[in-house]
Amino acid sequence: MRKYLALLIFGLVTISGIAQKPHVTEYIDRYKEIAIAEMHRTGIPASIKLAQGILESDAGRSELAHNSRNHFGIKCGPIWEGGTFYKTDDDRDKRGRLIKSCFRVFGSPDMSFVAHSDFLMNPNKSYRYGWLFAIDKHDYKSWAWGLKESGYATNPKYGVLLIDIIERYELYSFDYYEPSKNMVVMNQPNAEPKPVINHEPLAPKRITASWKIRGTDHIKVIKGKVKNNGLSLVYAQKDDTPEKLADRYRIDVSDMIRHNEGIASHNQTLETAERVYLEPKKKKYKGAARAHTVLEGESMYEIAQIYGLRLDKLLKRNRLKASEEPIPGSHIYLRGRIKYRDRPALRMDNLAIEEVIPAIDDDSHTVLKGETLYSIARKYALTIDELKSRNDLQTSLIVPGQILHLDL
Repeated sequence: MRKYLALLIFGLVTISGIAQKPHVTEYIDRYKEIAIAEMHRTGIPASIKLAQGILESDAGRSELAHNSRNHFGIKCGPIWEGGTFYKTDDDRDKRGRLIKSCFRVFGSPDMSFVAHSDFLMNPNKSYRYGWLFAIDKHDYKSWAWGLKESGYATNPKYGVLLIDIIERYELYSFDYYEPSKNMVVMNQPNAEPKPVINHEPLAPKRITASWKIRGTDHIKVIKGKVKNNGLSLVYAQKDDTPEKLADRYRIDVSDMIRHNEGIASHNQTLETAERVYLEPKKKKYKGAARAHTVLEGESMYEIAQIYGLRLDKLLKRNRLKASEEPIPGSHIYLRGRIKYRDRPALRMDNLAIEEVIPAIDDDSHTVLKGETLYSIARKYALTIDELKSRNDLQTSLIVPGQILHLDL
């Protein structure tokens, strides 16, 4: 009993001590200025920057921070030409065995703070992180949840951990600091310290990374090639067609159609910011995310495009047929193959998949459970745009029992 009480008391002391760790407050004092400077340069909240540094580097005490002055776990990547440090992380070889990962070595910790900002602002990663910069810099909660939603880290509690650090150490006060002229005052002898601003907890906001949900009118579409899953990708501009893209990037339009399962013809009008691959998509996903949460109106093809995966392989991993679409909120796994019992629920589960609803006439089609606009268009040798036009559809979302007219 005494041993149990001793362990309990030790546990309570340890837990209570977490709130007042001196090495964390020292870390904050050391790096708050670079975090604030980066906030004014990039728009990333200083509170988020500091919390990520504390969490990922154990407030500067981790092996990586100590040996390479890398406080954010930034890996080498294909273009890094500086020093390197190898340690086991989450990279695996072709047989699935853990191998040592290559991390960047920086000349100073401050350089890693700048590199972290550049990583989030990288145009090649704007499909993942670009939307975060539309969030108010004072809304640290939405930034924290947004980083988690974007797949920045594999820990499902990543957002909660960041918020806990920010609120425990009142890091949100740094989000209200003015530009560098005030930073000079802070360092002058006998200067009054910057007052801590009382910050009311922010109400939770609904975060979504989906351009489909947020709409595309506000998007400044990236021009030129970007890389995703190691593949060349372009975003369709307004009124683009596969033929226009093929001519612009000097590839055969028939190859483009083969690389993107949702493109049926050379003159198909593409949606603004639609992802179009210029080379064959891959069987496996190389990124950090393990699963994708299906959003309202999102199809398996769109998910395959997000991650640069072949649609047939993504369907096989999740034990889905070509005509089946999961309900919003389902998890679509990007690696391995799930068990049949773990298959995602399908749209309109009250209808049997094999149930056939007869069409009204030969010039119409009644949508069955699991069918998509793409699969119906292919069945009748039509384009998606033709089906939309003939049925006055504004989106690609259809539901079982809906009547689609096939002729003009």
